[in-house]
Amino acid sequence: MWRRRRILDEFEAIERELDQLIDEFLYGRPMWNPQLECLEPLAYMQETDEKIVVTIDLPFVRKEDIKLDITPNELTVEAQMQKHVAYDRWGTVQRQCRFKTFHKTLKLPVEVVPEMVKARFKEGYLTIELPKKARRFKVKVE
Repeated sequence: MWRRRRILDEFEAIERELDQLIDEFLYGRPMWNPQLECLEPLAYMQETDEKIVVTIDLPFVRKEDIKLDITPNELTVEAQMQKHVAYDRWGTVQRQCRFKTFHKTLKLPVEVVPEMVKARFKEGYLTIELPKKARRFKVKVE
């Protein structure tokens, strides 16, 4: 019974990843917004049995300038850059562009417990550990 449930969970995870890939392929999603001077940082999400671990690349950022907003289903990271990134030539129409902040919102594959989230920032990498909400319950047999 437990093994069947685990296999079904794996298929659901694969289905979610495929849906996300298809959405990104069809609708595209730019990783920058020149009007808001904002870049979307690179991120990597890893899922284990007990938690989700998200690693985000945040160069030119200090720990004090990072803001995390976490709900049971979503993670949002905002960070102010210490050193602004500027391009003299950006795109076909714009001449100059600069970026001051990072912003990224991730939909989480399962519900997490926001009160128990741990975050660590070291050498430009933010690592966030999000414990999964327990799905299993112990039942006392009478």
